Amino acid sequence: MATRLSNRTGRGWKAAWRGGVAAALATLLVAGTAACGTTGTSTASAAKANTSVRTITAVSAGAPAPFITKQSDGSLDGQNIELTKAIFAKLPQYKLVWKTADFSAIYPGLDAGRYQMGVNNFSKTSKNKDKYLFSDPLYSAPYVAVVRKDDALDKVSSFADLAGKRIIVPPAGLYNIVSSLEAYNKKNPSKASKIVYSQAEEADAIRQVENGTGDVYFLDGPSYYYLKDKAGIDVKRIDIGDEVESKFSADSHAYLIFSKDQKQLRDDVNKALKQVIKDGTAATISKKWFGEDLTTASSD
Repeated sequence: MATRLSNRTGRGWKAAWRGGVAAALATLLVAGTAACGTTGTSTASAAKANTSVRTITAVSAGAPAPFITKQSDGSLDGQNIELTKAIFAKLPQYKLVWKTADFSAIYPGLDAGRYQMGVNNFSKTSKNKDKYLFSDPLYSAPYVAVVRKDDALDKVSSFADLAGKRIIVPPAGLYNIVSSLEAYNKKNPSKASKIVYSQAEEADAIRQVENGTGDVYFLDGPSYYYLKDKAGIDVKRIDIGDEVESKFSADSHAYLIFSKDQKQLRDDVNKALKQVIKDGTAATISKKWFGEDLTTASSD
């Protein structure tokens, strides 16, 4: 009896021991699973934090067309806007928010940190090239000349080709064109053109050429295409040579601009810009707004 009891007691102890071990293992297993779950959650949270979306505020003046246009509901459109949206469609780490401001307020807004980038057919000049960051060139928009359809002039290779011509210019704009023409006329009076200052908007200035009030008007190619299509102007577009173009503009390219502290953003935009050029998106947008593909090869 005692032996049997002893045997029973031994089997009971072993059973209890086995049960205790099993319970301990189960506890460790649950704890390990919980720890793994916590670690996984922490890792996921960290990953989420590392890939959080950053809001970028872009500013535009809403003009000039066809580069930028402002719709009746206040929304922005135009080649610059559509291209910028295509670029940011390839940058999921950023959320793009648009603001409008007077052109004169864009640079101060970038300086103050209210905006991270400017979208307004910006050119690179001696005044802004060292103070701001620039994207790769978006496109090239060289100047063209418009003349009457019956004018024998077919290209402006040099200012000598304009001898005796009436050149229409706005009084407060196209400074490089005016100063270049004035300098040439002063040095070459026998081959001088006549500068005619006009208060007219661009479309009306072109109409002055059409009706014979003037002979030549200079503007960029995209603006000519847009105005001709919009206003139904019947004139002849002619190209200008490199010599004249260099006098009018040292750089015919357009850029997105960024405040100096936005190097990573600028670099990401450049990578995406190369993609939309390579896949043909940029060319499609350019043809839609400019009538031709002006995408610049230097962005490839």
